[in-house]
Amino acid sequence: MILFLYNLCLTILAPLAVPIVTLALLLRPRYRRGLQQRLGFLPPEVAERLGNQAPLWLHAPSVGEMLATRPFLRALKQALPGKPVLLSSLTPTAYTTVQEKIPEADMVIYFPLDHPLFVGRVLAQIKPAVFFFTETEMWPNFLSALATRGIPAFLVSGRFSARALARYCRFSLLFTPILRNLTLCCMQTQTDADRIVAAGATPERVVVTGNFKADSVGEPGDNGRAILTEVGLSDRLLLIGASTHPGEEAFLLRAYRQLHAIVPHLLLLLAPRHPQRFAEVETLLQTEGYAYVKRSQLSGSQTAYAEVFLLDTLGELASFYPAAALTFVGGSLSKGPGGHSVMEPALAQVPVYVGPYTRNFATVVEELIRAGGGFKVHDEKSFCEKALPLLTNVQARQEAGRRALTVIRRSQGAVERTLVQVLRVLEQSDAGYRHSLPS
Repeated sequence: MILFLYNLCLTILAPLAVPIVTLALLLRPRYRRGLQQRLGFLPPEVAERLGNQAPLWLHAPSVGEMLATRPFLRALKQALPGKPVLLSSLTPTAYTTVQEKIPEADMVIYFPLDHPLFVGRVLAQIKPAVFFFTETEMWPNFLSALATRGIPAFLVSGRFSARALARYCRFSLLFTPILRNLTLCCMQTQTDADRIVAAGATPERVVVTGNFKADSVGEPGDNGRAILTEVGLSDRLLLIGASTHPGEEAFLLRAYRQLHAIVPHLLLLLAPRHPQRFAEVETLLQTEGYAYVKRSQLSGSQTAYAEVFLLDTLGELASFYPAAALTFVGGSLSKGPGGHSVMEPALAQVPVYVGPYTRNFATVVEELIRAGGGFKVHDEKSFCEKALPLLTNVQARQEAGRRALTVIRRSQGAVERTLVQVLRVLEQSDAGYRHSLPS
C-alpha cells in the first residue's frame, strides 16, 4: 500500500515538474544525454550483446564509486566467467568513464528513473541474474521489482551515514520493507552495519567486509620526491593542498602565512582539482604576492625562495604524498563537492586534514579522526591550531601518519571478503553457482 501511495505521488507530481525539466534540458545539453535510457528505452545493441544471457548488473552512481568497483568486477568475472557484466551509472561522466577505463564491463547503460513504468521496461529487456549496488542509494520501485522477480540484490561497499539513518527512519514505512528484502548488505564498517540494521535491514543479512576504495588505491610511488630533490626543494617541510576547489586555495594561503611565521622552511604545494583552474590559481598567487613555481616550468634558479609549488599537471599528485608532512584534502570546505579521497595520503603515512563536508568519504574520515590520523577543520584558525603541533614535532607527526596508514590497511581486502560472502549466498540459493566459490 505504501509503495502504491509513493508511486501515486510520483505520477501526480510528474506533470508539475515538466516545465522545469524541459527548461533544464534546453539550457543544459548534458542533461539530455542518456534520457531515453533513463526512460527505459535501451539501445538495441544492449539486447544484441546480451543475447539470452542473464548478466551480473552492478550500479555505481558516480565516477569515484565506478572506479572503486573495478577490482571487484575483475574478481567477479574470474569467479563467474560465464556471466556478462553490465554496469549502470547516473551521470554522463561516469558513463564515459566506464567506456574508457573499465574494460571489465561488457556493456554500460544509464540507470532508469525509479518509476514502475520505466523500471519494468528495463528489467523486461535485461533480466539480470544478480544486481549489485554501492554506497547507500535505495530505489523503492527498482528494488521491489527485483524482489518480486526473485533477483538477488547485494549492497556492496555499503556505507550508511547518520544522516541517511535519520532520513530512512523518517520514511520507514516505505524503506523498511525494501531493506528487509535485500539479499545481503556488505558494509564498509561496523558503524555502517549498525546503522543499516537500525534502519530496518535484517541483521542476519548484514556483514562487514570493508571499503572497495581501499583496494583500488595503488602505492603512490616516489617520483614527487625526486622532482623536489632535482630542483632543490627536498629539504623543505611540505604541506599539500590536494584536489582543491574555489576558495580552498585562498584558505590554505592564509593558513600558510600564519604557519610560515613559525615554521620558516614550510613549502605549500597546491594541486587544484580541475585543470581549467590552473590559470585562476596562478593569478591568485600573483595578486597576493606569493613567490611560486609551477611544476610545468621548473628551474633550479626559480625555486630557492619559493613559498608555493603549483602542481599544474595531471596524474602526479599521489607521487608527492610520500614527501609530505601534512595534507589537506580539498572539496571539503563547502557542501557541493563532498570531499575527495583521503586514502592516498593516508596510505603514504601522511596525517590528513579535511573540512566539514566529507560525505563521499564519511566513514573513512570518521575512522581517521577516531584513530588520530585525521583532523577536521573549519577555517584557517582551526587548521593552524591542529597543524602546528605536528609541523613542529616530528615524532607526533610520524605517529599520526602511522595511525592513518593503519586505518587504510584495516580496510584493505574488502574485495576478497565481499566476493566470498556473495558467492556463499549465491551457492546456497542456486546450484549453478556452486562450483564458483573459491577455496
